[in-house]
Amino acid sequence: MKNLFSTYEIIQSDMKKSKETPVIVETSVGKFLLRDFRPPIQLRTSPRKKKTKLKKEIKRLDENTLTLLTNKKQQQQQQQKKKQKKKINKIKKQLNFNHNNEQKEKNSILFIISNDEQENHLNDDDLTNSRYNLCFVNSKTRRGLIFSPRSSRISLLGIFSLTQLFGPSASLHGFNLELLKSYSIYNLSSQSLMSIETATFFSKCSFNENQILSFFNDYHIELSLPEIYIEFIQKLAKFHHGLSVFFIEQLETTWIESMKEFSNNNNHLSNQWLFNYNNNDDDEQLENTDVFKQLWPGMGAFKDSYHHSIIYSNEIRSTTDEIISRLSNKTTDDPLIVFVCGAKDSGKSTYLRYLINKCLSQTDILPKLTFLDCDIGQSEFTPSGSISLIHNIIEPLFGPSASHLKKPLKSFYFGNIKVENDKILNYLDYVKLLYDYIKNYQHDLLLINTMGWGSDTGLIIMKELIDLIKPTILIQLRSSSPYFRHTMPDINPQWSINASISNIYRQTNKIPLSYSYNEYDYNLLLTPIRQHNYGKSNLTRQACLWSYFSQIEIKQLIIKPLIDYINYIEILKFEKIGIGLLHRQIEPKYLLQVLNGSIIALCRIKHDMLYHTSSSFPALIDERANVECLGFGFIRSIDMIHHEIHVIIPDRSIPKTMINALIKGYDDCPDEFYLMSIDRWRGYMPPYVTGIFNSTM
Repeated sequence: MKNLFSTYEIIQSDMKKSKETPVIVETSVGKFLLRDFRPPIQLRTSPRKKKTKLKKEIKRLDENTLTLLTNKKQQQQQQQKKKQKKKINKIKKQLNFNHNNEQKEKNSILFIISNDEQENHLNDDDLTNSRYNLCFVNSKTRRGLIFSPRSSRISLLGIFSLTQLFGPSASLHGFNLELLKSYSIYNLSSQSLMSIETATFFSKCSFNENQILSFFNDYHIELSLPEIYIEFIQKLAKFHHGLSVFFIEQLETTWIESMKEFSNNNNHLSNQWLFNYNNNDDDEQLENTDVFKQLWPGMGAFKDSYHHSIIYSNEIRSTTDEIISRLSNKTTDDPLIVFVCGAKDSGKSTYLRYLINKCLSQTDILPKLTFLDCDIGQSEFTPSGSISLIHNIIEPLFGPSASHLKKPLKSFYFGNIKVENDKILNYLDYVKLLYDYIKNYQHDLLLINTMGWGSDTGLIIMKELIDLIKPTILIQLRSSSPYFRHTMPDINPQWSINASISNIYRQTNKIPLSYSYNEYDYNLLLTPIRQHNYGKSNLTRQACLWSYFSQIEIKQLIIKPLIDYINYIEILKFEKIGIGLLHRQIEPKYLLQVLNGSIIALCRIKHDMLYHTSSSFPALIDERANVECLGFGFIRSIDMIHHEIHVIIPDRSIPKTMINALIKGYDDCPDEFYLMSIDRWRGYMPPYVTGIFNSTM
């Protein structure tokens, strides 16, 4: 081979020098043309073989690549299966209930599984708690299913409808829920939260797989891999001998949505009063924390069921049960009269709702309930400023006053949220008129709601109310906190004997100055009421006005500016109407300007208490007149040429012929009522916003 390469090199050298025509070269391996000659080690592969070889290489590469990709995919699938299996095993381990080691837990823990999360992280300590609830949420449709064991509490924040689908009847704020009946719940941050409490007894029932899946399918709770949790639900039901199942869904009401729509600049109203769960102005609203979980916008749940929720002591529960027992065993036609008092923010309204709910669900026969509301600052069924009589209460109360406004049987408009010394007689006369009026109606239980004024004039009024109404039972509520700033002495029978009285009231009504009633059963109950520091009372009164005037909108979810409801305008002639301003003095010639663009009480007054001074001006009202309140309205405009007052009246059931007086008192009219009436196209503002009036008015 060495000789071969030497011969080749010599020939190549000679050809370069001579550049002769190629010749045939004979070698040991054969004959070749000189131009095609290559050493054997450099012989090229033919194009066909090269192509075949390339195909083989490509095929081999493709097979290797495919194998690699397949292995990678299989590896990923195995990892996913392993991860899922690990997750299932972890949850199974966490949900490994031990019948022999059941511990009685004080709190209920809520485990929330949402469709918009890839994984749901739980603390092991929570899942091993024998009192936890499974909440499956579809945040897109804003619905949820809750599986809850016996003796559990669920604390939800927000506005929602609640339906119990399965299990022994649960209770909410004293009321036993009916299966498959929907209830509107208003758990707002400005109120102590009402908790759902499941039954304490065993139901001894189990769930099969199809039954659980039907809950998810029927109520459109779309979750990834719901079958993972079926075993856990079944095990939970087996361990607790049954479960209660609840369906929750977002609830939208006109007054709430309108408050949020028009209260963008009023954070106190839209954020703190409605949905601020932590009572801290600087914190983000409804953010997820260790103690709180947002289910959907405007709706959340507290992990700890006792967080901010209403918790009644055994003493309160036993006292309430005693009232129910006395009501059920009553043998006479005389009503059981329960007088509820306490300092401001001591929980009077909350307890009264609880008592009403208990009465509606704990008695064999639905009792006839009557409510005499003497609290002009925090009225329970009407906008503030009125003393009202509510008759025939048959529905449970699951929210603040604004959520259950009712048309009173009879009402008087006091026009203020407090009683000045010179108005004690006026206030007590209204209460006496209503109390005498209700005597003509048959009722089983009369509840008295009082003001939270615990000193001076407030105690004088309290004494006169007790002597007038003569309650069977007096319930006094007091905060258990030693730092509570509002105080009131014990209103026991001994206090009643020595309490101060109103001489002018007794002399006017011919009541002996020495008369004192003290034959009532006295109960002092301590409540764990927390105080709010952002003007809750003022915002509550505004919410009642939002609720009252929102009844004007029957088609849309958001109320329009009030001036746009021309179909609700009633025209009242000057010669048939009287006007007045309570608790403030003003020259009569300015009355119309003050009333224009205001919320006013629609009243009925005896005709001999109206004084017409001119045909071009409404009548003036005698300050001694008893002002019966029929409802409320909003003065849209005053026509001085045709001598007419145009009033928007939301309640169309009020006969126009009964209204003969329009009276303005103290009110917490929301600023939005005025600002939303601005002409958004031309930038025009009504005169009652700018303060500039037509000179002809």
